[in-house]
Amino acid sequence: MKIIVAFLLFTCISFAQNDYISVDDPVYNFLERMEVLHIIHGYNSFELPKSRKDIAKYLKQVIASESKLDVTDSKILQDLEVQFEFELYGTLQNSQAIIGHGNYDLFSQNDKYFLAYTDSNKTDIFINLLGEGEGLFLNDFQNHNNLSASLGVIGGEISGSFLNHFGFFLSGTDGNVFGNKLVADSLREDIRQNYKFNERPTAAFFDQTLGYLTADFDMLRIKFGQDKLRIGYGPMKSIIDDNSPPFTYLGFDISYSFFTFSYFHGQLLGNETLTNDSVAGSTYNVEQKYIGYHRIGFDLSDVLNVGAGEMIIYGDRGIDLSYVNPFAFYKSVSTADQDRDNSFLFFDVNDRSIKGMKIYSTLLIDDMDFSKLGTGWYGNQTLFDFGIFSSNLYNILPADVTIEYTRVDPYVHTNRRNNNNFTNFGYDMGSGLQPNSELFLGEINYRFNYRTNLDVSFKYILHGANPVLTDGTIINVGGDESLGHRSFDALGARILAGDLEYSRITTASLTYEPVKQYIFSLKLVYLNESLENSVFENQLQTFINLSVKL
Repeated sequence: MKIIVAFLLFTCISFAQNDYISVDDPVYNFLERMEVLHIIHGYNSFELPKSRKDIAKYLKQVIASESKLDVTDSKILQDLEVQFEFELYGTLQNSQAIIGHGNYDLFSQNDKYFLAYTDSNKTDIFINLLGEGEGLFLNDFQNHNNLSASLGVIGGEISGSFLNHFGFFLSGTDGNVFGNKLVADSLREDIRQNYKFNERPTAAFFDQTLGYLTADFDMLRIKFGQDKLRIGYGPMKSIIDDNSPPFTYLGFDISYSFFTFSYFHGQLLGNETLTNDSVAGSTYNVEQKYIGYHRIGFDLSDVLNVGAGEMIIYGDRGIDLSYVNPFAFYKSVSTADQDRDNSFLFFDVNDRSIKGMKIYSTLLIDDMDFSKLGTGWYGNQTLFDFGIFSSNLYNILPADVTIEYTRVDPYVHTNRRNNNNFTNFGYDMGSGLQPNSELFLGEINYRFNYRTNLDVSFKYILHGANPVLTDGTIINVGGDESLGHRSFDALGARILAGDLEYSRITTASLTYEPVKQYIFSLKLVYLNESLENSVFENQLQTFINLSVKL
């Protein structure tokens, strides 16, 4: 019987869809736990998202070792077998659609689609309707204000594949804010970044769209379009996180045995200026800027991954073919191009030698002069993070624990050319930490059951902000990503110099999925920020959300 099951698992790959699973999907938490428990091999969470085909490959490993799972994870695996049934088995027995397949029941525990279509010509199309409702509450203890807003979102998504190798994904949502607009702008980053929402003071409408094309040739996968990215280990991604608006990119990755190579080149939004015209009125002009990324990774063993990569940010001109070339050293190319751009070099390691635990670290070098190490020179700019993810209590308690430390030197991510800083439309593209900062993080993820999850975290952040004098003069200590080193600034840069800011952020998030694809979540964020010994922000943020996928 085991031989028959294994045959079915490993011969149904031709049925796999070729789209990618959103970076927010809980399947990644499950796979990370399976990784540290040594149940799956070859998985690395450094770059997200991953394709449905890849995720199905790891789920097959889990299915083969299901006896090693606790009761909760066994039930989670059953849910994932439903979610990825088409990739795992080439069937839709546990799915239903209003159009095309099965008897539709809004409250069934099966996967639900508005339309599900497959045929023998290796073509499949899946369409879902999306809905979301959320209540936002802001208790500002400092100013004795209690404010609230609500929002409603509707939309849809379509994905599919054809000829086994090609796929596509498109999603679009429209939403409206009711109540206090400033609350939504403050608490929802995606709304704050939305052009429509900020076009007029009275505007309450916002929208979002993502979409891409893919081509999968086993060892080589190509992707073109707009999608969320997360690059780095731990809860706060040190290389690229999704704090900034999604951007369009062309990328590919190559995987062969113990070796991986990944690359993308994307378009960002740079500096924004306002132009006044007596005829056309006020118009905003946004400069273009671009990002290049590549990384090479090696699996030195089943429990040790290492990688090295580069990034480049450049603007003030069109696409530079020197950086479109995936196989070039960006730092050397930047120097040959007259040092006009902002380059980064990084190294990462992921060690799982101790079963139930992984130790990870990333070192990013923005700039470095080894002859000036230890001198405090502003140009030696590094970002370092170190973390531990543990499931050592797996057989006793259904909980995962993460602790993490991050240090961001002064002037990291900045550039003397302002349009070359590490931002997209003015929003940080990394973990959200400003340069000249330190972060201490602790997080516990507890699984009450396979559909109920509690995540509690505490962040303690120290930041050396640039002092501002009474006449508006800025003393630059390297604490602002949008302000690079100026010719008249001090040559020394000491970590946490300037106006020392303290942030203490406690977050508790509960998610519950009573019916498959109906997700209820409650999130509380207590934020306390102070400058030296004076509190300047003290608030409780509450998010009550219901999202539905039909």
